[in-house]
Amino acid sequence: MCKEKSFRSLEQASGTMIHWFCIIIFFLLTLSALLFTRYFPKDYQEEIPYNCLDLLSLAGAVMIGASLLLFGRRLMREEGRKERNLRILFGVVLSWIVLFGIVWGLISKSIPVSDQLMVLSSAERFSEGNFGRFEYGKYLYYYPSQLGLAAYEELIFRIVGKGAAGIRALQLLNVAGMAVGLIAGCGIVRQLFGKPQVQAYFLLLYGTCFPFLLYSVFIYGDVLGTVLSLTAVWQLLRYHKEGKKSGFWLMLLSISIAVVIRNNSLIAVIACICVLGVLAVSRKTGKYFLGILLLIAVLFGSSRGLKALYEARSGLKIHDGVPAILWIAMGMQEGDKEAGWYNGYSMYTYQDICGYDGEAASKLGKEEIRSRAKEFLKNPVYAADFYGRKLTSQWNEPTYGCFIMTLAAEEERGELTQALFFGGLHQFLLAFMDSYQLFIYAMVLLLLLGSRKKEEPLENHILLIIIIGGVLFHLLWEAKSRYVLPYFVMMLPLAAGGLYQIQGWRTKYEADKADR
Repeated sequence: MCKEKSFRSLEQASGTMIHWFCIIIFFLLTLSALLFTRYFPKDYQEEIPYNCLDLLSLAGAVMIGASLLLFGRRLMREEGRKERNLRILFGVVLSWIVLFGIVWGLISKSIPVSDQLMVLSSAERFSEGNFGRFEYGKYLYYYPSQLGLAAYEELIFRIVGKGAAGIRALQLLNVAGMAVGLIAGCGIVRQLFGKPQVQAYFLLLYGTCFPFLLYSVFIYGDVLGTVLSLTAVWQLLRYHKEGKKSGFWLMLLSISIAVVIRNNSLIAVIACICVLGVLAVSRKTGKYFLGILLLIAVLFGSSRGLKALYEARSGLKIHDGVPAILWIAMGMQEGDKEAGWYNGYSMYTYQDICGYDGEAASKLGKEEIRSRAKEFLKNPVYAADFYGRKLTSQWNEPTYGCFIMTLAAEEERGELTQALFFGGLHQFLLAFMDSYQLFIYAMVLLLLLGSRKKEEPLENHILLIIIIGGVLFHLLWEAKSRYVLPYFVMMLPLAAGGLYQIQGWRTKYEADKADR
């Protein structure tokens, strides 16, 4: 009996620690979003996240909240029509997402460039039997971690063809993925809150998350990695809360594909393993231990199997590429853009200094990390400034790079698209995204503060665990505002819960006022 209480207390202590750590994180995010905004130059000539004082986003955030509360209250005020209205709203938002994605793909005329283009052209060459990109000094020699994404794109090219048709198909699959993300998010909200009003708020928030919607034309695995991670969370909750065995297998499938397509999805895997591990100990249930083993086996098996497949097809050895430690070292350096942003250190060290010797490059990377760590320890004020700039340059940039990363186009764009990138429509959307970002952070913070005395089961914290992982990882890794968008999307179910909490406070206030 004592052991059982001890195990249960482990689960509760883990949840409490996560809860309070996230209160600190979201307090900092909300405060910084209230005071400052990061922005890229209007001409997009530099990917530098400049900083400016901005207090106007508060008014916009209040307007967004008031509008959502008013609309949600009217939509769900009649008890007998709640489910019907919710289904209608779901259909409207789903149709909007699909329609927006299709139209945006047609009018944006965005084309893959830089790493997008290198992965895509590698996939096209694979479909032709050309595996030269694995050779010494070529792209996949540097970055074998891109193999999973290239394999996915090759599969699509073999089905629909290469060139414009293949690119369009990949963009449409992003749109389909966003639709799946909507379904998964609704499933998560049902599992966490069980209130139709929260689901209504989530639908409205997801349908107005324009940074995410505009990335539907960005072919780099970001969208699919995000929605597959959301799906894995939903299925894990189904598996644990409802005992649905299909939930475990769907979690395994979705998270495995997510990691193959986008390596950063590994943070969601770690979160799932952490939850299953604590539940296995506290509930003394062998199925969770088995689940962890299967999850690890499938992940390692899929990556190694993919590597073995392409080595067999190409007759070439796939090398380890640029050591990951170099990206961490670069994430501790100043640069032309901002603290921890890309400055060329990783490639310069690996290619120019070490001549593609990964072991030698790793040693230099570790020495650089030690050197920077000593500097931070000697000057804690500078360390706080550095990591403050690094944090805000990623989490306070309200577009998350959705404009600058989709700017490239071969064809001349129409007036509407030009206005969206450069004109008045762009300024309007930028102001909305700025207020929307502050609103999301503030709603999650309110949810955490309002539920700080409640004993939530550990699995209800899984989105928070992923967000913590995202914050910590991108404080260590190379910085870029685009990288943190998946975690922002994962905040939407929690923000919907925070908005519902405000609705509850308002209802209680009105009831108390009526009694008086």
